[in-house]
Amino acid sequence: MKFVTNALFLIWVCFVLSAQQPRIQVEQGYLSKNPRVGAKAHIWGQQNTSTRVFAGWSGDTQYLLDPSAIYTSLIVPNADVNLKANYRTVPAWTVRTATLGGIPVSYYIPPDPIGLVFDFHGTGGTGAGLFTGSEFLAFHRDLVAAGFAVASFDCLNRETGQWNTTITGTANPDIVRLNGVIAAMRSQGLISPSLPLLAFGHSNGGLFSHFSSMAMNWAAVSISSVQGSLPASSSYNGPVIWWMPKNDDHPQVGLVGGVATSVSRYEVIANRGLHARHTIQEAVPLYPERFTRSLYLTMADSLEVYGIFKARGWIDENDFLVRNPNEIDWRAALPARYTETMRQATNGQLEGTHMTHEFVNFTSHITIDTYLRAIGKSPVVRPVSGASFSGTSLAPNSIATIFTGGMASGLQVASSGPQAGLGGANAVLRSSTGVETAVPWFFVSPGQGSFLVPGGLAPGNMALKITSGDRKVTFPVSIAATSPGIFTANGNGQGAPAAVILRVAPDNARSTEFPFVLGAAGFEAAAIRFGADRLFLDFYATGVRGSNNVQVLLGGETITPLYAGAQPQFIGLDQVTIELPKSFTGRGKVEATIISGGVRSNSVELNFGN
Repeated sequence: MKFVTNALFLIWVCFVLSAQQPRIQVEQGYLSKNPRVGAKAHIWGQQNTSTRVFAGWSGDTQYLLDPSAIYTSLIVPNADVNLKANYRTVPAWTVRTATLGGIPVSYYIPPDPIGLVFDFHGTGGTGAGLFTGSEFLAFHRDLVAAGFAVASFDCLNRETGQWNTTITGTANPDIVRLNGVIAAMRSQGLISPSLPLLAFGHSNGGLFSHFSSMAMNWAAVSISSVQGSLPASSSYNGPVIWWMPKNDDHPQVGLVGGVATSVSRYEVIANRGLHARHTIQEAVPLYPERFTRSLYLTMADSLEVYGIFKARGWIDENDFLVRNPNEIDWRAALPARYTETMRQATNGQLEGTHMTHEFVNFTSHITIDTYLRAIGKSPVVRPVSGASFSGTSLAPNSIATIFTGGMASGLQVASSGPQAGLGGANAVLRSSTGVETAVPWFFVSPGQGSFLVPGGLAPGNMALKITSGDRKVTFPVSIAATSPGIFTANGNGQGAPAAVILRVAPDNARSTEFPFVLGAAGFEAAAIRFGADRLFLDFYATGVRGSNNVQVLLGGETITPLYAGAQPQFIGLDQVTIELPKSFTGRGKVEATIISGGVRSNSVELNFGN
């Protein structure tokens, strides 16, 4: 019996160990409760403060849907996960209030701003209030930390507290006031005449930010919790991004009236081949520390409110609100010491948790990234060659890559050739005439996807439209006959090529070797020795086959390939074969480039020894 008991004990230990959940550790942030393998876990960083702002996650970020977002999620892997919320220190800054152009304006302008963002308040709001509300202030801190100036003022109509979105053009009374503020800032030397101007707005302010783009020609527009302007969707040519809460309960911006309409207006812009992004944000758990995002509630207050909601059954076993907080009489359950300001702060965080009509500073990184690219401070995002990770166009039947956050919840690799809808990510290439061609994926991951550019596409401008869950994004694309790129050993488009050398001896004996070797910093070019042998090198590339005129530029010398075309075993892959000249013996490191139809690939490195 002792043997049996010990055996049962060992079986029980193995069961317990196998049943243990992976450990997820979040430093300087918070984790939703009960994360289990295969389930969705929610991750938050701590709120911005007056001296520091969120600067992205580090650690096992390969699991995160968006490592740049202060709130993100992951599908829990069967492995431990360690994450750290990083912050960067920012100089102290103070909001000023001054009369500019006869209008009271709240603003901050750093010594050398890269752009000026006008923030337009929602119905009944004020410009000054955008610098006192917790979430809006956190958003402005992100903008200032990125180098932007910020400004806001009241709409003219204080009876309704709404911006004028009926009169188009510069005669619009609120646009008259806006231009007066800008003119005063320029005349007083606060901003230069060439400083880029950008717009952000929440609710009615978001509608105005988009509507006014027709007269103001903003460098970019960011919209929160409103459907946007149909006329502007059809005429404004700058980038537009939406953030829409899924449970918006505003009578004019609800799921049907606003969220669905905002999708249709996104589609108008996307179908014009312009950059656009649309995100519908689902409700998130009410984590115990949530209320510390507010300026007016302490950690003790936050834990107390959470405990009240838990005890009353107002949140479920996963901490989601069981219904809209506006349908719960939670105010009566708060202790009497809670002031009206504290109650309003509590309400804002509850609505932000359930994703009603409240603004939450979850996607400032997307807004700022869009702004930076619109004003030329960051490269424009576009799909690139899957080999070189560069280029301004794509070729039919080639392998392409797009780098963008929120592509998929995890890494998904197509097992038998490229697959449409892989990992829930669907994409089409839309032509200027409205013809849409499905795009199949080789793989998708949270921040990158690699796809096959379909064959038969005519050269010209197109749009790559990607839909993944409640996230939509569109990128302009140029299709050309050729767009050559060489795959490299390090997988980054630089250094030694991912190539094969065929060595042919005088007696016709054959062997293969590689022109790269693993070094201290990754793969590097390996020394190539000829001896009495002939050497033939196969470059593996993509975007080459669209031309019969293919050359290889090797160390400044032009070589005509023995073969240039499709590699028969792998879809989208091209092969270019040359014989290496023995005259290169001892030449050391030289650059090699493929030229197809007059278009050059990335340069790679070969080493012919000293």
